[in-house]
Amino acid sequence: MQQIERCQFYNVKKNRPCNMEVYKTGGQYCVFHGQQEIDWVECPLDPSHKVKKIKMEKHLKICNKKKLEEELKLNPFFKEKINLEEDVQQIKVKLQAISKDQLNELIDLIPKAYKKAIEIYQEYLGKIGEQSDNCYSYILDENIEEAQQKISDKEKDLQQVELLTEIMDQYNLINKEMAYIEYGAGKGRFSHQIAEKLKEKDNSMAIHVLIEREPRKLKYDRFHRDNKYFIRCKMDIRDFNLKILEQQLKDQGYDKEIKYVGVCKHMCGGASDLTLNSLLTQERFPVGMTIATCCHHLCDKNTYKNLAFLNLINVPEQLIDLLFQTSSWYVSGPINLQKKIKTEDEISSEQRKTLGKMAKRIIDIGRVLYINQVTQLKAILKKYCEQWLSPENFIILLYK
Repeated sequence: MQQIERCQFYNVKKNRPCNMEVYKTGGQYCVFHGQQEIDWVECPLDPSHKVKKIKMEKHLKICNKKKLEEELKLNPFFKEKINLEEDVQQIKVKLQAISKDQLNELIDLIPKAYKKAIEIYQEYLGKIGEQSDNCYSYILDENIEEAQQKISDKEKDLQQVELLTEIMDQYNLINKEMAYIEYGAGKGRFSHQIAEKLKEKDNSMAIHVLIEREPRKLKYDRFHRDNKYFIRCKMDIRDFNLKILEQQLKDQGYDKEIKYVGVCKHMCGGASDLTLNSLLTQERFPVGMTIATCCHHLCDKNTYKNLAFLNLINVPEQLIDLLFQTSSWYVSGPINLQKKIKTEDEISSEQRKTLGKMAKRIIDIGRVLYINQVTQLKAILKKYCEQWLSPENFIILLYK
């Protein structure tokens, strides 16, 4: 039996040789590591893959990236960067590159800024009549024991969407008259759960628009083929034009008044802020929104909606990006697993996790207050929809 020749490329990061078969008899490398024998270059349309230079001209005519871009431009909901107010390229200082003095300054800043943020948040809760006792401990989940039982990602996802849907139902946001806009929809599990809840209530269907830029398999859309208003838009949130939805629905024969509800789960970084921009800049204001945020290390000043709040709680301009990055400490595990950030001398794993949680809460409190500010302004400008604008209908979950 002829022995299969293996690629000679050694992967330093994985500390092992490549195990792929060589791409030609007598060769040394596989098709992926054959740069030593073939001139491979990045595709100019999509740098995520490489092409043989001699075949580039042919490849550019058939590259999927070009086809997808052309299809995207024909999508009526597409309007490039409509939800991105500014697109300024910034040079960011990475957390692992800062000096010990800067790190100590950041460690000292976060608890003080968090305490100030809680004071402002408590004042907000008092105005809307919500319970605010022991707010400091509640938002940090200090009285909640972490579940020891390990469950699969699928089971965890199901528990989360069920909880979110129950909360929405408590606030009267599960109704067949609503139009649910799910941002960062993934497979569409959240929209599916809302649709199932509607079937339980009165066997009705509502409008569902799902925005997701990545292709996903086994989507829950397949369970809703009988609902012509279950629409999926494959695009980035920054390019999604919600303003066109009302006309699109009218063209499909929908003649009722549209009441928007924005929903999303595990929105990373700037995606949460692009979602707020999409929902809160409409002529027809949403009746409510439910946003379950994720880690925030992808946030930046371009997208975050309440930089004035960070200024109010005395976060210096030069530390804002570092604060966004620090929030990922909450979910990044023990220090000994983090090879890039060496903080063993300055901070313990537990303290690091607490600081990360504080940073996450600061960011989300800023978002809640921003929503409240816009809500109040809209109520003044558009009195005819004042009954929709009750601040308690806008839910940002302030826990993991």
